[in-house]
Amino acid sequence: MDRPTDKQIADVLAGIASVEEAKMVARWFATEAGSAYLASAFDRDAKTIGMGDEELYVPHTIPSEEVWTRIQKQIRRYRLRRILFRAAVVVIPLLLLAGMYKQLDERVSLFGETKYEEVYVPKGERMQIMFQDGSKVYINSDTYLRYPEKFGMKSREVELSGEAYFVVSPNKKRPFIVQLGGPSVQVVGTSFNVQNYPDDDKITVCLDEGKINMHLVSERQIPLQPGQRVVYDKEHDACQVISGDNVRYLSLWKENIIAFKDASLSEVITKLQRWYDVDFDVEKNVSQNLLITLISDQTILENVLLDLEKITPLKFEYDRKLKRVRVYL
Repeated sequence: MDRPTDKQIADVLAGIASVEEAKMVARWFATEAGSAYLASAFDRDAKTIGMGDEELYVPHTIPSEEVWTRIQKQIRRYRLRRILFRAAVVVIPLLLLAGMYKQLDERVSLFGETKYEEVYVPKGERMQIMFQDGSKVYINSDTYLRYPEKFGMKSREVELSGEAYFVVSPNKKRPFIVQLGGPSVQVVGTSFNVQNYPDDDKITVCLDEGKINMHLVSERQIPLQPGQRVVYDKEHDACQVISGDNVRYLSLWKENIIAFKDASLSEVITKLQRWYDVDFDVEKNVSQNLLITLISDQTILENVLLDLEKITPLKFEYDRKLKRVRVYL
């Protein structure tokens, strides 16, 4: 779509635009070009803010809740209509910075206390979030994510417990940091998957593009290159870097593809329990160490179980009412 004029953008951010202008600019904000514009405007104008100039910023409200509601609806409709997940959230910045703007939305204060949003994606569901800098995160089932309403001027930090795939907008001056309850992952601009479930004894990070550093509790840094994954031992604060084809399997979930590569039966069951919110009853004569390799684009549990039956000697009996699966030979 065509880029709005600078005046139209300024009017919308200032809350004085017409409904039609707000809708048009909101659609453009939801594009890659619009997201890049917002991120660059933040970095450019933040440099001009000097200490003691806080009084230049006067909070204001959006004149019409109806306009804001329409903006949110348009963003979801035009940006996320192709997303296959069940829910989607777009976080749009309303930062009016020095040089171009003299006001900040009352809900996003550059100098005030940072407010945080918390998202929990329950078992059986997934979600996508777009941040104000254009970065995206795909959140897997049974995952908790905590993030600020606005990122700071020196860094962009979020907290993760569970599994998520991050696509980070490049910004060397404001690194993106994923806090993992001790260790952390620091990036500038890249795409990577993180598994950090509380009941797992390991954290797994795999890198698709770019470059990341794994920061350990002991303050060691482990660099990672594309095609590598790092497995972190929570108990011993130790890492193992692995290269191989298995890396690509770990992030296929974000495309609604079930993928396992030499995974034990216990690992497969654990993931299916999270993804479909079901329980498994495994008979005693079934080995939990059975290795399974599977790629399936089936999204219905019964079909996934049929695929597993084709490649293993096992039988899977699913009780839909009780949401339980019996596993037997």
